[in-house]
Amino acid sequence: MGKEIKILNKKIILLFLFFTIIFINQVSALSNESIQAKEALNQVEKNIFEMIEMGIPVSRVNETYQEALQLYSAQLSLEEKKGNANYDLVIKYASDINSIKEKAIKSHDELRIFKETFEEISKETNLSEMEEEYNALIQSFDEERFEDTLKLINLGYDRVSEIQSSQTALNSFYNATSKTIKNFFANNWLKLLIIFSVTLVLLLIFKTNLKKLKMRIKFSNLHTRKKVINNLLKNTQKDYFKTRKMSEADYKIRIKKFKELIRDIDRQIMVLKEDLFKLNKKNKTSPKKRLFHILF
Repeated sequence: MGKEIKILNKKIILLFLFFTIIFINQVSALSNESIQAKEALNQVEKNIFEMIEMGIPVSRVNETYQEALQLYSAQLSLEEKKGNANYDLVIKYASDINSIKEKAIKSHDELRIFKETFEEISKETNLSEMEEEYNALIQSFDEERFEDTLKLINLGYDRVSEIQSSQTALNSFYNATSKTIKNFFANNWLKLLIIFSVTLVLLLIFKTNLKKLKMRIKFSNLHTRKKVINNLLKNTQKDYFKTRKMSEADYKIRIKKFKELIRDIDRQIMVLKEDLFKLNKKNKTSPKKRLFHILF
């Protein structure tokens, strides 16, 4: 009885080894290209999951991923039948998706910075006139046009500065001249041309001050953006070190990107300071000379 059990155990072991050898032969029979393609698709799957976790829309990448899976399956079947399989397109699709993921994360982070900056500035400035542009920016992200989102964010910052400059200049001008204008229209209609001419000259004289105002507004906006980015950087460090909500690879990518944004803002601030210094130096010319240059 014991002898029969030993023979049965040997048969089971031999059978297990037989199927193991078949499995190993099947795996080793796969080409390096097919293994590389499979690894690329596995990475894509991880990337899509990370995008979903961050709240980034994935319809665009998921559609490409499904096409890549179908292509891989067809080429793998061809290879198993000893056909001439080609995985180049599968690998290209995977590479495209990884590239989209990088742009998506960048646009996601920069859009978040823009939103917080926009909300901060809107507490003191009426930004309702750029509502349409703001909605178009959000829509570009929701529709997964991440390249457009990055471009629209830069245009958005310029537009915010433009509105701030316009409203600040108009408010200053209105506060200084509203009473004079009311009295003028009430009593001095015939002097309209003279008043208009004087106002024009005054605007030309104070053109430098308006330029300074725009520079100071841009300077303030850059500091606001830097503050928002620093807060996001701290939150990212917290997510990685304390709550472990983020992988090490994503942590390194986002920290590197935030530091690049901060360096770029610091560079812009330095350029603004230099421009402001040059403007102040130029502005030391006497008011009479400036008026002479403007008029003649």
